[in-house]
Amino acid sequence: MKKVFKNLAAGTMMASVLVVSGAPAFTETIVGSTVESRILLGFKVDDSAMGNMLPEGWVSVTLPKGPVGGSNLILALIDRHLILDAEGKVGDPSSGPTVAFLAYGRSEGVEGIRGFVTRVYEETPVVDPYGNSVTADIERVAGYVDAGGGDRTQSEIWTILPEGGGELKLDLDFKVGGFMWSTGGESRPYSSEDPDFFRIYRYDQLAGLAMNTAMGRELNGTVSFTATDPDLGSLIIGTDELVSIVSIPAYVRKISLP
Repeated sequence: MKKVFKNLAAGTMMASVLVVSGAPAFTETIVGSTVESRILLGFKVDDSAMGNMLPEGWVSVTLPKGPVGGSNLILALIDRHLILDAEGKVGDPSSGPTVAFLAYGRSEGVEGIRGFVTRVYEETPVVDPYGNSVTADIERVAGYVDAGGGDRTQSEIWTILPEGGGELKLDLDFKVGGFMWSTGGESRPYSSEDPDFFRIYRYDQLAGLAMNTAMGRELNGTVSFTATDPDLGSLIIGTDELVSIVSIPAYVRKISLP
């Protein structure tokens, strides 16, 4: 059972999927680590609009199965409770939120599917790990209500205000289901600005599936999402396009470069 969940969980992560055979060996350089919590929103949006988010020559892919199955765009809302540098020292800043889009694509001559980080919203100071970050004010209001007897509700309100205007807004409230702990996860998300650049994430996590319409899993609660960032162009993202929600209350990640 543990092995099955590991494979399942690995498919949910942002920022965060690489399916390639025969990758060459390389020496890694550790750049830091984090302790986080996350909410992942999986959307199914028009493939033609997705073309602007992927590198030239890459075609949008809808994931066929798994917790985010049925989606071709993931929004990861990440609260970094602790940020450590490469030597394990507390960073500056030592905590803070960040929000990122991940799109999946394939290209002729490249084996498998790649996950591309296509846009990152960061508060100052901006690190810009993938060359596509924008400055934004990010606010999160979150909590749990425990009514006893295992009846627990999680609430999340996220407001992202990009420097260039517009807003991304999530209002989520749902009954918490079963969570599972998994270890040894790995992902290698690429940059949409430089399709040869990727980071390596190794992580352990506590994750639960709150909703997936393709799997017949309805949300036990309410959700509202809107995105009016003008830089998203023709990409329309709202509650109607939302097909999956994954809650990750604990996520421990080590970050390396090849």
